[in-house]
Amino acid sequence: MTWESQGPAAPQGPSWGGPQQQPQSDWQAPPPGYAPPPPGYQPPPPGYQPPPPGYQPPPPGYQPPPPGYAPPPPGYQQQMPPEPMWAPPPAYPLAPDAYPVNVSYDRAAQLDRLWGIPWVGQLVRWILLIPHILILVLVAIVAGLMLLVTWIPVLILGRFPGWGYRWVGGMMGWAVRVQAYGLLLTPTYPPFSLSGEGHPVSVRFDEGVRISRFWGIPFVGMMVRAIVLIPHFIVLWILAIVVYLLYLVVWVPVLLLGRQADFVYTLVGGFTRYWFRVTAYLLLMVDRYPPFSLGEDDPRL
Repeated sequence: MTWESQGPAAPQGPSWGGPQQQPQSDWQAPPPGYAPPPPGYQPPPPGYQPPPPGYQPPPPGYQPPPPGYAPPPPGYQQQMPPEPMWAPPPAYPLAPDAYPVNVSYDRAAQLDRLWGIPWVGQLVRWILLIPHILILVLVAIVAGLMLLVTWIPVLILGRFPGWGYRWVGGMMGWAVRVQAYGLLLTPTYPPFSLSGEGHPVSVRFDEGVRISRFWGIPFVGMMVRAIVLIPHFIVLWILAIVVYLLYLVVWVPVLLLGRQADFVYTLVGGFTRYWFRVTAYLLLMVDRYPPFSLGEDDPRL
């Protein structure tokens, strides 16, 4: 067998005899500024949508609203609860043995010096108080009629009735505020009110204190109390003379200093406080025997 010399083998092309083509790839160059994902990166789940522009993640501890929650309409303002009708307790603690009845004055109050003109200032003030005096007479008549039956709750329940404090105690407090304005102890004209809320001359009753039912015996209870109060009546009679003489000079500190003197608050205000406590004990409003004292239980003064 003879071999024929052959040249180099021709390259093998496609089966159809055309020239060979290079395979194509789907790879594309990354856009400018592309950064590879950090280690541990996981692609978002199917259906994920990126947050809208300006989205801020919720703060730590945020809890989603409960199902069915509806946001308030535009312009909604939260309604504040109404203020309580009762007066808030004092910001200072009372003494442990504080008497259940007290009258206090604002000793730092400033008064116009015109009220200190001798006799004229007090005379003008008492003229302005004539409407109060007329109304107080009517209120005193109503309170006096109530005193005919206030012994019944004391006898049955062992306490003075709440409506008795409102009328009898309110009438007494009203009279104290009228007196304080007429005697230059306060610059504020008294309100036509049994409560006197907001006035610098404040009157405190500890309502609901327990009272021995013995004092509720008709006529006997108040009669016995009047007898045991005889020493207080004697002291009050002597103090009344001193206070009456002091009335003649209460205008002097107002004219010179523009305020009332401390000794006037101590004597005149103390006498009023003393009389107030003795009267409250006589009318079965408290059970504790009043002290022989002009002072008060307010630690600020």
